[in-house]
Amino acid sequence: MTPKGLSPVDLDPAAPATSRRGLLGALGAVGLAGAAALAVARPASAAPTSPTEDDKKLLRAAMELELTAAALYRAAIDGGLSNEAGALADVFAANHMAYADEIAGVAGFSANSRNDEVFDQLESAFATTDVDAFAEAANGLENTAAATHTELLAEYESVNARELTASIIVVEARMATVLSNLGGLASNLQQLFEPDAEPLELGSGVAS
Repeated sequence: MTPKGLSPVDLDPAAPATSRRGLLGALGAVGLAGAAALAVARPASAAPTSPTEDDKKLLRAAMELELTAAALYRAAIDGGLSNEAGALADVFAANHMAYADEIAGVAGFSANSRNDEVFDQLESAFATTDVDAFAEAANGLENTAAATHTELLAEYESVNARELTASIIVVEARMATVLSNLGGLASNLQQLFEPDAEPLELGSGVAS
């Protein structure tokens, strides 16, 4: 199946997928620090630069989510997804792996563990050669990941954790839009701009 709209690696033109993330998407990379500061009550000038111990606990859960996403995309490739959809899965797996490494680097630990509960719940949906089914599953994953990071953003105390998380939210929202185009979901504007995605209760599987 030929992807609709954007190519697998062309993320720049894609708009953010939800109004909750509209501010971050509109600001882009230049405004990420300010957007992150707006997400918390304490002024950015009063925040520590490096992650606190509380931040590190949340960052570990965020890192595990990113490794889980990377593993799910690899499961799609291993399941036989090919052509443009397979190439997209490969790019997105690499993106999530890179974010896991960045989170681990900021927090000072190794990126070596995923969220097995989330992986086990979603693996069968990703292990498919059906492009539309893959796109729907992956779109849901990206919207859920972005919603989860958005919720975590308000919990972080440090500037580094906020800025990194804000940058991840922007790209994962755009990745969700690319997947909407791939699977023909972009025609549903309500789902495109207000997706039915809730943040994960990390450690408790996918939120209902």
